[in-house]
Amino acid sequence: MSMLRAIGCKVGWHDWGPVGGDVAGAHHTCRYCDKTKRVDTGKPPEAHDKSAIHT
Repeated sequence: MSMLRAIGCKVGWHDWGPVGGDVAGAHHTCRYCDKTKRVDTGKPPEAHDKSAIHT
């Protein structure tokens, strides 16, 4: 990692990569320092009960 990129990541100028997903939800990872942030879609999590019996 270059010196300028290291300073950029320290002050919050991350280069967010593509959205990745896992059990915990979607997230971005910085291409340089590996910091992660959650992706907020503004929607509630999808329910597991697709039949809508327990809503």
